[in-house]
Amino acid sequence: MPVIATAGHVDHGKSALVIALTGRDPDRWDEEKRRGLTIDLGFAWTRLGDRDVGFVDVPGHERFVKNMLAGVDGADAALFVVAADEGWKPQSEEHLAVLDLIGIRRGVVALTRADLVDPDRLELASLEIGERLEGTTLAGSEIVPTAAPDGTGIDRLRSALTAVLDGLDDMDRERPRLWIDRAFTIGGAGTIVTGTLVGGSVAVGDTLQIHPGDDAPRVRGLQVHEAEVERAAPGNRTAVNLSGADRAGLARGMMLGRPGDWRATRRFVTALRTVRDVTADPGDRGSHHLHVGSGSWPVRVRTVDRSEGHWLALIDSDDPIPLTAGDRLVLREVGRQAVVAGGVVLDPHPARRTRAVRATMHLLGRAASDPDEAATRLLAVRGVARLDELAADSGGGRPNDAVIAGELALSAEAHADLSDRASTAARAFHDQHPFRPGLPVASLARELGLDASTLSAIVASLDGLASDGATIRLESHHPQEAAGSDPAWEAARKVLLEAGATPPAMGELPVGRDALSSLLRSGALVGVGSDFVYLPETLDGIVTAAKALPDGFTVADFRDALGMTRKHAIPLLEWMDERGITRRQGDVRVVRR
Repeated sequence: MPVIATAGHVDHGKSALVIALTGRDPDRWDEEKRRGLTIDLGFAWTRLGDRDVGFVDVPGHERFVKNMLAGVDGADAALFVVAADEGWKPQSEEHLAVLDLIGIRRGVVALTRADLVDPDRLELASLEIGERLEGTTLAGSEIVPTAAPDGTGIDRLRSALTAVLDGLDDMDRERPRLWIDRAFTIGGAGTIVTGTLVGGSVAVGDTLQIHPGDDAPRVRGLQVHEAEVERAAPGNRTAVNLSGADRAGLARGMMLGRPGDWRATRRFVTALRTVRDVTADPGDRGSHHLHVGSGSWPVRVRTVDRSEGHWLALIDSDDPIPLTAGDRLVLREVGRQAVVAGGVVLDPHPARRTRAVRATMHLLGRAASDPDEAATRLLAVRGVARLDELAADSGGGRPNDAVIAGELALSAEAHADLSDRASTAARAFHDQHPFRPGLPVASLARELGLDASTLSAIVASLDGLASDGATIRLESHHPQEAAGSDPAWEAARKVLLEAGATPPAMGELPVGRDALSSLLRSGALVGVGSDFVYLPETLDGIVTAAKALPDGFTVADFRDALGMTRKHAIPLLEWMDERGITRRQGDVRVVRR
C-alpha cells in the first residue's frame, strides 16, 4: 500500500484535505483539536483508483519539524499544501527542502482555500509555486486549486494523486523494516509499536530485533488500518503487538528488523547536498541533528571532499544507528533550527582512518541504484568482506564479479593483489628456508594485514598457492625434492647405509634440521623414537629379521639377533609395537602373523 505524506506551512489546511479525501480525522490528540494544528503524526487511509492508500499528516509548525521529519521518511509520494490566500511561507520552503533531500519524486500540490481569493490571485499563486518547485524533485508537479469545506477540486486532487502513484514499485524485498513512531501499552494485549512498514512483509509469529539493542521479541499480533491481519505487506501503516517487549525500553527512533539483516553504526560516509539557500560547507558551522526514519540524533559532521555538486562527509554519532547504504537522511543545524543539508548513506562502516576513507571515496561515487551494486561498491572499498556484513550494509545485496571463498568475498582487484603479495612472500620464505614446508599462516596474515582466520578461509582461492592448514607454500615448491637434492643428504644417506641397524643420533648426521624434517615428512627417512632415523629399506630388513625370531622373544634376543645395543633395540621394538608388527606380552613379544 502506498503512503502519501502531507507537507506545508502550519494552518494551510493539510488536515482538512486529508479529511476531505479519506473521511477520517488524522488529528489524534485533544490538544491538536483544541489548538487547531497538527502537533504529532496523524494517520488516515482511503482508496484511490484500484488501490488502498495511506496518508501521514505531518505538523507544519516550525516547533514540530522533528515530528514532520519522522513522518515523511518511508513515504512514496507527497501532498504538498500551500494556502492561496497566504502564499509561500517559511515552513513551505523547509518542507520542500526536506522532500527534495530525501528524494521524494512523486507529488501533487494542493492550492488550498481557493475560494477565498479571486482568479487573478489564484493564478499568481500557482505561478509562484511552480517557480519555487523548480530545481527540486517535485518540479513540474500538478497544482490543483481546492476548497475542502465545499469539496472544490477534491475529485481532481484524487485523480492527480492516483496518477502519480501509477507504476509505483510494490515489490517485497524480503527485508522488513519498521521505524517506530509510537509505542504504547494496551491492557490485555501488551506492548504495541506503530510505524510504516517498508522493505518486506511481517507475519504473526516472526521474530524481530529491536535496534539499537539485542532484544528480539516475537510478533504476537498485527493490525493494518484498524483490521487485524496475519501478515502485513510493505508500504502499510502497521501496528505490531510485541510479545515480551518492555514498553519502557521503546521510543520513537528505534527500529524493528529481522535479526541479522541490519547492523548498527556510529560512523558512516554520506553524500550531502545543502538546501538551496545554504552554500557553505555543512561541516564548517554549528552542531547538527541527524534525522533518519523516525529518529533524531546529535552528530558531528566532517566533510572530506567535494564531488559533482555534493559533499562527501564522515558523520559520527555517540549512539548506534541501524543504517544501510542508500538510506536517506536530513541534517538540521541546532543553532539556526533549520534544515541545512540532506543526502544518502554510501558506506555504513568505513575504514577507521580518515586517510583510508579519503583514498577510497571515489569508489563509492553516488548512491547505488540497487543493493547488488551497493554491495559491489562496498567490496571494492573493503577488498575483503564477509558476505553477511555486505548484505546488511547494502540492503541485502550480493557483490557482482567477486571471488567467493566460503563466507567471504574478495573484489577482483583485492584478490589479484593478495595473490601477488602472498606469492612474493612465500617465494622469499622458500629462498631463505628451502627445506621448510611453507610460511606459517599467522606470519603471512600479519604481512598481508589480515587476521589468520580470514587468510585460512581465502587461501584456496589465491592463485598458485597451497596450504596444509598451518603453512602456506607455492604450489611449485616441494621441500622434499629440495632436501633430496642437497649434497649433505647424500653424505647422510651413506652414513645410514653403512650404520645399518645402529645409526648415529639425528644430531650427529651431516644434514641440517630443516632438510631432515623435510625428508621425514616425505618418507625418505623414518623416525624411530626421539633420537634416531632410518632409511626405509633398513627398517624393512629389521622387520624381516624380527619376524624370523620365535614367538616369545625378549629384548636381549632381538638385540643379539641384529647385533645392536639396547639403546637401539628398545626404540625399534616400541616402533614395531605401535605399528602392529609385534605385540608385547609382559617381558616378551610375539610377531603378528
